[in-house]
Amino acid sequence: MRAIMLVWCGLLLVIIPSALCDNSSPPESIDKGLFTGVLNTLTTGYSRSDGTADDLLAEGERFLLNGSFSEATRAFDQVLQADPDSSPGWLGLARAQSGAGEQEQALISLEEFLFRHPDEWQGYLLQGTILTSLQKYPDAVASYEKALELNTTDALAWAGYGAALYGTGSYEDARDACQQSLSLRPDLPSAHYWEGKSLFMLGDETGALSSLNHTVSIDPGFIEAYLVISDLYERSGKGDDALVVITTGLIANPSSFLLWKEKGRLLEDLNRRTEAHHAYEQALSLNPNDSEIRQRLTNISDGSEL
Repeated sequence: MRAIMLVWCGLLLVIIPSALCDNSSPPESIDKGLFTGVLNTLTTGYSRSDGTADDLLAEGERFLLNGSFSEATRAFDQVLQADPDSSPGWLGLARAQSGAGEQEQALISLEEFLFRHPDEWQGYLLQGTILTSLQKYPDAVASYEKALELNTTDALAWAGYGAALYGTGSYEDARDACQQSLSLRPDLPSAHYWEGKSLFMLGDETGALSSLNHTVSIDPGFIEAYLVISDLYERSGKGDDALVVITTGLIANPSSFLLWKEKGRLLEDLNRRTEAHHAYEQALSLNPNDSEIRQRLTNISDGSEL
């Protein structure tokens, strides 16, 4: 059986904005940068044909790369029909199911994979990532710990561990996990991001801003980092600085619905209603179904308050 190969990929984060304070914000969604990163790094390593099973594994990888998850599921299913013990077959199937949004089904596949191959740390890594997406943070922590028992040098696993620990409210441990991730890979945006959020919850606003600014300097496309930095400034009564951050984010991400919406809200709070109206219109053009923006535009037009 071929060993599973790892190939690093770029990361993008998309989580619910303004989520620094758990008491006033909705539950956070998965860190999708880690999610996408894990799905894409856990490649089977099959890219050429050496026989029927290899053909199907290579085909499954091509489908995954193209985002054709149902076709990838079919290919990996066929591998497992021929060889129910295929390690890359089970891992590929779970990745395809997870990519298609079938997280519970992916977890079932991972349970079978890990039952057959209990020493495959990659399975625990994907399991922890999916559990985080379902906001099952204690279970996610346990999965990441198993992955790290088997492989202590994977930066992505440490960053995911930090994200899951953050979800449980263990902010010191989350910070430490992220710092361990950064010792292995100093340029990992997700690790800087979760370190920054953890530092804020520990009362270190200066350190939090440093980590979060580091995030966007490494990855200017990291939309949620701009939102959290802006939120930090706004909490300190620095609305103008918050607006500068969002505007900077829009220079790098001009098609971001979230950033345009936040810019409109900040401008509205600064009583710059004409500019706010323009920002909301830009946001609405990107997401015509957002009823809150429609209401804000109506309120600006008739001069009322939301």
